[in-house]
Amino acid sequence: MKKLFMLLFTAASLIICVIPFAGMTFFVSDEEIGNEERTEFPKIVTEDGVQYDYFSRLGEWFEQSFAFRPQIISADAEIQSRLFGVSNLDSVVKGRGDWLYYSSSLDDYLGRRTLSSRSVKNIVRNLKLTQDYVKAGGADFIFTVAPNKNTLYPQNMPYYYSVKSSPLRNADFLASELALAGVNYCDLFAAFKNEEEILYLKQDSHWNDKGAMLAYNAILDSLGKQHNDYAAAEAVREKTFFGDLGKMLYPATAKPEYNYQYDIHASYSYATPTKSVEDAVIKTENPAAQGSLYMYRDSFGNALLPFFANAYGKAYFTKAFPLNLSADMGANKPDTVAIELVERNIDWLEAMPPVIEAPEVTDYTVSEQTNGSGSIVAKTSDVNMQLTELLGSVDSSLCNDDTEILVELSVNGKQRLYRAFCTGADEEGERFLAYVPSSELGGGQIRASVVTSDGKIYTRVVTEDISVQ
Repeated sequence: MKKLFMLLFTAASLIICVIPFAGMTFFVSDEEIGNEERTEFPKIVTEDGVQYDYFSRLGEWFEQSFAFRPQIISADAEIQSRLFGVSNLDSVVKGRGDWLYYSSSLDDYLGRRTLSSRSVKNIVRNLKLTQDYVKAGGADFIFTVAPNKNTLYPQNMPYYYSVKSSPLRNADFLASELALAGVNYCDLFAAFKNEEEILYLKQDSHWNDKGAMLAYNAILDSLGKQHNDYAAAEAVREKTFFGDLGKMLYPATAKPEYNYQYDIHASYSYATPTKSVEDAVIKTENPAAQGSLYMYRDSFGNALLPFFANAYGKAYFTKAFPLNLSADMGANKPDTVAIELVERNIDWLEAMPPVIEAPEVTDYTVSEQTNGSGSIVAKTSDVNMQLTELLGSVDSSLCNDDTEILVELSVNGKQRLYRAFCTGADEEGERFLAYVPSSELGGGQIRASVVTSDGKIYTRVVTEDISVQ
């Protein structure tokens, strides 16, 4: 009897293992799960020649295409979440009850791997340079951070994440520095924490539509723009929304949850062939409204878009990062520039600043060169071919938290000094990036110096002859 049981168990196990492969004869799963990108069936020979990694590519394709994939993934997720209270995906945290959280927000939640004080200053400096550029172009500027879900609603996080490295997060450090620097910042953390009602979705990483309306009103209030606050709009609560985290964890068995549908008259229309609010670039026109908007928004902006499109005569929404702000402002000529970024991606603002012409310092005196080290190279920007990137590093020992990095160029016998973005530190030192119009550089070699400043004294660190790559 025991041998028969073992034989039946082995046979059943083999059948279960074979089903995903054998089932592909009749059914290939082509459903994308979560944010994954679809892998195409590989070819042994392509236009580029023989693909020697063919079998690894074939394995990647099979992982996305085996039969009954959503059902098998969902079954595994249901077993692990129901029996053991854990997620079977590294990207999703299974919380208490039906709550799900995005695991990329764990560092913020636990207060670990926080930004250094210099990195916080770099972000603020980069935003201040951006705001100055926007204002010089005749537009208003505002920056806001969409709070992580577990920052506002930690009560349903798993118990094993209760020990934190620090109660402070990057957003806490940033807010006070933004105020000191005079950057126009809309504090959505305070706005949401003042609300007793939960305004995020249980099985999604984002706010619900009522939360989006709260954010919309807070941002336009901060800008001082007159707008419809939709206080009288009727909200219908319907259980029809499928959350992004729910679909990632349970692709075949996800259940809908409640969200709000607002009865508001949409007077705008799309000026782009828009398929959904998920599109990377969207333009809208609204004859019933005034003003023009340029808005960087991430996925939190999906729910914001209808409100802002209704508030502006023309609006341009982009998810492209880094922002090609110089070209986009020239093409769209907005009177308002808004940047919305989720809390967990705050570090992007240091590593990937907007593509804008570096402001020039016109009245300065540079002291003698120090014994420190640094480097600088020049290359045509991949984002904006009209601009040249001047980038490199400065010995970290020469920089404190407040040290500014600049680039001095000698072109045709004329000295020009440009403020640079500070983009973080690596083993080579404190890195910088400045965009200069290529037309100002001329041809051939350029005499370039890396300069540091404490706000009063400018000091050359290194001088090199460079050419644009």
